[in-house]
Amino acid sequence: MKAIIHKHGFKLLVLLLLALFIGSIVSWLNQESPALPVIKPAPPFTLKNLEGETVQLSDSDGKVRLIEFLFTSCPDVCPMTTYNMVKLQEELKKEGLWGSKVQFQSITFDPVKDTPEVFKKYGDRMGMDYAGWKLLTGTEAETGEVAKSFGVMVQKMPDGQFVHSVTSLFLVDGAGKIRKVFAMGEDMNNEDILKKIRQIAGSSK
Repeated sequence: MKAIIHKHGFKLLVLLLLALFIGSIVSWLNQESPALPVIKPAPPFTLKNLEGETVQLSDSDGKVRLIEFLFTSCPDVCPMTTYNMVKLQEELKKEGLWGSKVQFQSITFDPVKDTPEVFKKYGDRMGMDYAGWKLLTGTEAETGEVAKSFGVMVQKMPDGQFVHSVTSLFLVDGAGKIRKVFAMGEDMNNEDILKKIRQIAGSSK
């Protein structure tokens, strides 16, 4: 045995190092993504759904939430964001996460124009599935204050349109903590957003 080790010691050492190297690579490839840091607690809010019922953020605790701020007459960023969210919705439905573990919330900061009827037509047109998607409104002061509390800059222009932050898409975990803020519109990376939703929803996919 000693003779074999003495004769083939260098080869055995190389094989051992190679096995350790391969093992470390496999371990690295299989490791879970680093935990998403907590940015801050999501500000609590109380708004109304389209039926006029009071809705609080805490009502959906236990679910991962993707919260969008928008106005339905927006010509570009808002509808593009919602379009991308609908694509995310379809993937989450395939994985059995939609509504049960993940919920989307869209908050309008133009409730004067975005009446419940207008908001519902927008949702229908965009393809929202209300089993896991809540449309929220209130007075202009209330929705503006909620947007401000999340750090979203909103300014109403003289023509009635709005200028707002393009980072107005918030990923909130089941405990009510903001874990990520995403860019909106054409800058959205759906693959990355879906990966992070799965991560904090505890999905193994």
